[in-house]
Amino acid sequence: MRMRKRHNLLPRMEACAAVLIENGAEHRGRWLQDFPGYDRVWLEIGCGKGRFTVETAKQNPDALFVAIEKVPDAMILAMERAQREGVENVRFLDFDAARLPELFAPGELGRIYLNFSDPWPKSRDAKFRLTAPNFLRRYADALPLGGEIHFKTDNTPLFNWSLEQFEAEGWELDEVKNDLHGAGTVGVMTDYEEKFVAEGLKINRLVAARTEATRTTADGELPRLRNAALADARGRKLPSSEGLRLTESTPALSHAFFRELKQAPELFERPEDFTPFVYDAQRVEAFCAARRADPKRRQFALLLDGEVIGDLGLKRIDREAKTAEAEICLKNDACRNRGYGTAGLRLMLEKGFAELGLEQIEADTLSANTRSQRMLKKLGFRLVREDESRRYYRLTRADFRARQEGIR
Repeated sequence: MRMRKRHNLLPRMEACAAVLIENGAEHRGRWLQDFPGYDRVWLEIGCGKGRFTVETAKQNPDALFVAIEKVPDAMILAMERAQREGVENVRFLDFDAARLPELFAPGELGRIYLNFSDPWPKSRDAKFRLTAPNFLRRYADALPLGGEIHFKTDNTPLFNWSLEQFEAEGWELDEVKNDLHGAGTVGVMTDYEEKFVAEGLKINRLVAARTEATRTTADGELPRLRNAALADARGRKLPSSEGLRLTESTPALSHAFFRELKQAPELFERPEDFTPFVYDAQRVEAFCAARRADPKRRQFALLLDGEVIGDLGLKRIDREAKTAEAEICLKNDACRNRGYGTAGLRLMLEKGFAELGLEQIEADTLSANTRSQRMLKKLGFRLVREDESRRYYRLTRADFRARQEGIR
């Protein structure tokens, strides 16, 4: 559940000052004048760790490549990659795409890249999708006639919904593909894209060009987004509690989990120093024995079709105060981003409240781990406090029951 905050983020940012822009608004309307030697400006919204950013910039040395990202803990990796590889035609900003008019004058951009954006699956959150009409009109303002948006996603429902938005907003569509890499790798991949393709997932892609018919922010009221809910990030129905089984952990189940545990480098403070987990039976046995001996802990295994895919626990159980803390770990990338974690955690919460008689369960995540934060909120957890690196959540029995009744 945790994603560590990047080590020494501020000094690392300062070391990358050559590619970091503190105040992008001061370059509005002047990007090519302020950064001479280039003939066009391209934008990537949500650069992540920067693999696509850096490779695309290297392949297009005449373009000034601007990358914006709202998560500095991810952006620092992209900045360090650009400096390490000596790429001079890319600049990074900690910036929100909703404020795009502050950054670029009308027609100043030649191209915009949207790679694997958050699908915001709930209907009420559709306005936050980067292909929603409110964003498409901001992009249209910043692009000239013929200016392009290049959009890629593994989420087929999001892709289909986005196609409808592009068409309704007057964009001309080209290169619409539902299996981009079906006949072999096409173009530069992001880190996540490479993982998805290795898992056999299909990548959707399109190019949308601005035309005379494309709507801009001057075209009046935005359309209301009704019945806009999506499926999960890969187009499948989220697994229900009935599709998974949570059981008390045993030594055999623990060893089965740790034998196949593959930790994700991006969940660590310094991915470049990441060392893959190596299963050692004696060390795992000692670790699990210590957990079993802790009277304030209950450990569970999450099974899918009889296979152990998750290790979950309630720790620091206080039976008098009726409180505990929750933790969860899934064994590898094939199990993550499928909704299994949310469903498994829900099962454990039900046990905590119903069987253990708990009244309150807490959890915490690192500030940059927005995925875990969304999962906690989905289950009814409320943010109670935060510090420089971490957010702390709390769920009461009453809030959990109310949320579950609302879902049903």
